[in-house]
Amino acid sequence: MSKKFIREVKETPVNYECDVLVAGGGTAGVLAAISAARNGAKTILVERHSFLGGTMLNGAGPLHSFFNLYKAFPGAEKIQVVRGISSEIIDRMVECGGSPGHLEQDKGGSYDSVITIIDWEIFKEVIFDMMMESGVEVLLHTMVVDAIMDGNTVKGVIIEGKSGREAIMAKTVIDTTGDADVAFRAGANCIKKHDTSALGMPFGMGGVDMPRLLAFLEENDMVTQIVRGDKGSETDDVLRLGFDLKKVPIFAEFMEKEEMWGPLGVSRYEGDYSYINSVKLNAVDATDTKALSEAEIIMRKKVMSLARMLKKHIPGFEKAYVNWTPVGAGVRYTRVVECEHDMTLDEIVNCKRFDDEVMLYGFHDCAPRIMIKDAGYYGIPYRAFLPKKIEGLLVAGRLITSDWAAHMSTRNTVSCMAQGEAVGAAAALCAKHNVNPRELDVQMLRKTLRDQGVFLG
Repeated sequence: MSKKFIREVKETPVNYECDVLVAGGGTAGVLAAISAARNGAKTILVERHSFLGGTMLNGAGPLHSFFNLYKAFPGAEKIQVVRGISSEIIDRMVECGGSPGHLEQDKGGSYDSVITIIDWEIFKEVIFDMMMESGVEVLLHTMVVDAIMDGNTVKGVIIEGKSGREAIMAKTVIDTTGDADVAFRAGANCIKKHDTSALGMPFGMGGVDMPRLLAFLEENDMVTQIVRGDKGSETDDVLRLGFDLKKVPIFAEFMEKEEMWGPLGVSRYEGDYSYINSVKLNAVDATDTKALSEAEIIMRKKVMSLARMLKKHIPGFEKAYVNWTPVGAGVRYTRVVECEHDMTLDEIVNCKRFDDEVMLYGFHDCAPRIMIKDAGYYGIPYRAFLPKKIEGLLVAGRLITSDWAAHMSTRNTVSCMAQGEAVGAAAALCAKHNVNPRELDVQMLRKTLRDQGVFLG
């Protein structure tokens, strides 16, 4: 059957003008906006949800990772690789009781030696405070629906929100949407990668007796990761807990059939297993409305099924109940933008450095199977954020890196934070000096980032 179409002719009011427009207020976008504004740019941040932080709040438990993987290499030096504004956010979270800070793993240190846990609700307050202090104009409940083009140059975006359809004109646009919504609509070459990855649906449970749960897991040699620390309880000091449910016979077939793993989770407060990562669904195109909708329905059903199984069969969950699910599925891979440099796994694991690098990173999500050698770290060059053939646009976050194994490092939360800070500063400098991102003096950018506290070796 042939498709039907309607033809639309619209006049869209230009209601906003700025130096830097950041599309997507997620993990990379919040850092990009603050970094741009602090460098003197009039900055607007557009976000589809009612909060900022994206995967940091909606999909990730602890943040991975500010440090190198030193615990996997006895005698290696412990180095905080990601600093700058990203580190400042954690410092502010600690000050207001929203994070216990950077915690060393008691078990599982060869996966990630240090994890960083944040209270999501306190983060929302802190990040909005930082936006206001920096002078960022934030538009929530707003979708980017098109790119405004002059030839091959992005001049702004079309948005849709409660006020209807509006235009934002900008000197430089940053795409941190995750799905490359701006880059794709601007005509950048994009590769679909959903078939090599999975969607996730974490959830939280209240009423969990964590000491009883841990005793059962240790008795049956099921613990894979654990971090202990003070969370204001006389009996419960478990902050991070991962375990292998397949060691329980009744779960072995269930987990295999439902394609679940782990689980791996976080417990921020007594009796609250606030983040449980186990439910997934493979090969879903999250840029397809129908496919994403169907996947969300399936995964929410899976969450409740697993919660009922835990409650019925695992000591410590007897009085537990589901008290949190995310606003949407956790998406790892959809569109990848073809940029001037595409990171490879060889560059990552062998600690490749670049003359134009604007950040360093030292974590890989497949550790210990895939590790960055000798507890080292690698650079990501400025070129990796420059889409080919498109001007006036920078990209950052999980929409870079086409190779799945390499992407399993660059897409992680703290990497995306560092990427955001780099492209935010770059966009501000482009606006200040009236140049396209491709023409920017990278050494000037690197100096600016160093002045912001970014570690570049």
